Amino acid sequence: MLAAWRMEIRDYMAHYDRFTQWNISHWWAVLVSLACIIAIPLLSKKYLSRPAQYFTGAAIGGIIAGSWVAWTLLELAAGTFDVRQHLPLQLCRFSNLAIVLVLIWRKQWWYELLYFWALAAMLQATLTPDLQHDYPHFMFFRFWVGHPGMILAIVYATVVYGMRPQAKHILKALAGLNVFLVVAACANYLLDTNYLFICAKPSTPSILDHLGPWPWYIVGAELVALANFALAYIPWLVIDRRRKQAGAAA
Repeated sequence: MLAAWRMEIRDYMAHYDRFTQWNISHWWAVLVSLACIIAIPLLSKKYLSRPAQYFTGAAIGGIIAGSWVAWTLLELAAGTFDVRQHLPLQLCRFSNLAIVLVLIWRKQWWYELLYFWALAAMLQATLTPDLQHDYPHFMFFRFWVGHPGMILAIVYATVVYGMRPQAKHILKALAGLNVFLVVAACANYLLDTNYLFICAKPSTPSILDHLGPWPWYIVGAELVALANFALAYIPWLVIDRRRKQAGAAA
């Protein structure tokens, strides 16, 4: 009985329609994600009580982290879990787990780090997904919960909880990224794997394809990350300038 159940799960995980970028499911996923990112924080801010806002935030964090846990449990149940593939040593997976520190415990330190990671790396992943499984496979939903879901989480913490980053946190995010890169590189060496795409580019099209051969694309990716972090802070420069002008006018 258990062997048959395991075989069914393994068969389900191994068979799927192949995802292609900007097919109909990609478009729908982006549009639904954008609607959630805009609507959920605004409606929560306007209509929910403070306890309900915290409950909604905790639910978002739980769903995001739970998507990684559910995937891991499926791989374990199928007998296909592999430390060379399934550890939380990709940036998105680690962020999926760490986001509960922001949405449930409202830790400002983690918000400052994940703000830049989410609005840079997760946006890039949304536009150029490293995804094999098309709708309606579990891994399709896992991807969209774990990537645009992170953007929703950060927007929610910003709009509803009132958190915000500072310019100095750009360097903190870059330093944190490099610490994570070193940890992933050590794992790659010990396990002979490719976490964080340090050893090779992903098989699906990505921005790394335009950054030269190995190892130079890693340096290029660092510069792209820094540029994206700076872009993610631009809205706050605009907001602060307007507030300053309004204060001077008053």
